[in-house]
Amino acid sequence: MNEMVSLNRRGLLKGSALTAAMAGPFAAFIANEAHASTNGLGEQLAPAASPYGPLYDVRDLSTGLFLLKLPRGFSYRSFSWRGDLMSDGNRVPAAHDGMAVVQELRGRTLETVLIRNHELTGGTRMEVPGNADAVYDTGLVSGGPIGGGCTVLRVRNGQLVSHANVQGGTIRNCAGGNSLWGSWLTCEETETDLTASGGKRHGYVFDVPADPMQMDATPIVDMGRFSHEAVCFDPVTGYIYETEDARNEAGFYRFIPNDRSRRYGALFAGGRLQAAKVVGVERANLLALEGVRPSDVQTVGQTLQIEWVDIADPDASPGSYTETGANNPDTGTRTVSGPFRQAREAGALRMSRGEGIWWDNRTQSMFIADTSFGYESGGARRAGRGLGCIWRYTPSRTNPDRGTLTLVYAAAARIAGNNIDNICISPRGGILTCDDGAAVVDAYGAGNRLMGYNSVGLAYIFCKSNVILDAADIAAMGRTGQFAPGDYRDNEFAGACFDASGRTLYVNNFSPGITFAITGPWGLGNL
Repeated sequence: MNEMVSLNRRGLLKGSALTAAMAGPFAAFIANEAHASTNGLGEQLAPAASPYGPLYDVRDLSTGLFLLKLPRGFSYRSFSWRGDLMSDGNRVPAAHDGMAVVQELRGRTLETVLIRNHELTGGTRMEVPGNADAVYDTGLVSGGPIGGGCTVLRVRNGQLVSHANVQGGTIRNCAGGNSLWGSWLTCEETETDLTASGGKRHGYVFDVPADPMQMDATPIVDMGRFSHEAVCFDPVTGYIYETEDARNEAGFYRFIPNDRSRRYGALFAGGRLQAAKVVGVERANLLALEGVRPSDVQTVGQTLQIEWVDIADPDASPGSYTETGANNPDTGTRTVSGPFRQAREAGALRMSRGEGIWWDNRTQSMFIADTSFGYESGGARRAGRGLGCIWRYTPSRTNPDRGTLTLVYAAAARIAGNNIDNICISPRGGILTCDDGAAVVDAYGAGNRLMGYNSVGLAYIFCKSNVILDAADIAAMGRTGQFAPGDYRDNEFAGACFDASGRTLYVNNFSPGITFAITGPWGLGNL
């Protein structure tokens, strides 16, 4: 990105610089701004046509049930359901959330290794037989064991080979991101402090290897203590970018490791935490487009110049914060994370609720989901209670302290965007996101969805949940007692990720807790 661009007084890119900022995915968006599927601000109003065609009920190759709606030609297998007996003698925990392919082992047959989060607070502690160091906190929460952690799954030809606990003693493991050395950085979405009852402080990031015997549950304290959502690496610099899921109190951070040797354990050496700031704008508000309250972004396609400010105490506890000034859309005193308070005091920006983040090698940039960007419909029109958006951050290769942040997608109707959460990019360069709102009703009925995005920045429906299970279904699978019968269509998809070949998409159903492996004619579209 050429640093010599024209800036207006609010640090926003103007003119031809905007087109340059949109290279790669969504490159043609500006020419499409007046498309019938968007409003005058570029927000999408209805799904675009899918390049893969309409959806149909598709039978699960493992259970015979119709659990997903997919385009013709696609098939899938389910495995590692909540309550299944795992290879290490433990049962699969509930709340399947963020996930990634961390390794692909090549021998006579390809083996894919996934690490999966379980977003739990209490429950059964996730023990790792033979490795007590894999459990971070053995204290109690709400009078019982801490239930969160991670499992590792090994898959061959789309079928499960083994699964086991790899980390435990953590709280609300929401999402995370791949490391550069074949492990998974799992993120606690909490700021819980259990020290008063003999436990530990929570709200950290942990480096999780594929081998449970190698797990060292040492928190990476310098990455900050806040309600973490997800992370991604810039493979050129080794910097790690982090999102915060705290409604309207969400910073956008980066971590510069002291040890960038790209090996397991390197992050234990700590580093420097920073927060993003819009150049020339103190405490920018990126909660929604223009409306009844102040906003520093006015339209989809707008680009902001970014610099970075230091966070002196990344382990600071949550506390009270009152913001003043004419550009403050909130009133009163709120409780915010320690890093966020320091970031705002230094002039940093805030998002609504930072969610998934994913690095794209093709464009040398990252895509970030904000699940509640926008305005709620009707009522008081509160900013930061909308349907979600996608940002793109491109770090400068000539000045490591600068970059650009572009709003590339925003939803103005639930049928178009349903509080997008996890995000991933396929080996073909296509973007895919997971719904996390109430079960939206569209042409295929009720249920959450996986959404693809075409080259002009419009979302289309790729897959829809059809997880409805009665007692007879559960009994026929041999899973009686593992979870209750019910209509699970409004539960989120999570942890979407492709294998390196791009042939298989892995994704979770949060509840009752299922992992799917989806295959099909990906070449018909951009996923």
